[in-house]
Amino acid sequence: MTDDGVGVHASRRARSLIEDSDRIDVEEAEVAGFALLDLLRDRERVVIIDALTDEKRVAGEVSVQSLDAFRPTLHLCAGHEIDLPMALELGRQMGYAMPSEIHLVVVAVEEARTLGESCTPAVAKAIEPAASRAIELARGCPSTGSGQRTMARG
Repeated sequence: MTDDGVGVHASRRARSLIEDSDRIDVEEAEVAGFALLDLLRDRERVVIIDALTDEKRVAGEVSVQSLDAFRPTLHLCAGHEIDLPMALELGRQMGYAMPSEIHLVVVAVEEARTLGESCTPAVAKAIEPAASRAIELARGCPSTGSGQRTMARG
């Protein structure tokens, strides 16, 4: 996919930004629903980077959302499964240690369903800011607030 792969590209870039003193794991996973349980359990803080289709946003716009402001992204909700908030609640009900802090770093995309090997130019420029923000959040730097937006332009 083209822009749909921005989360994977940003995750790979984030991995290269991790310092030796960081206690950060980067996982690449294109999963939704029940499969999220195994990725989320036993984590203190989770930062998810994903593509977001939203006609009100400009392609390449990076925003940080809290779970309270959750809107299903391309991968965090599967058609016949559960979404991210439901997965967290289910995990807690099953007795799993679920993260107390979750941040969503989302990148507005334009070509989510077209096959290709790279992102469109506007979304490609958002990879670095999305990766950097994800690492800041993973390190525990405070979120700039629900809906804070950063535009990647060039």
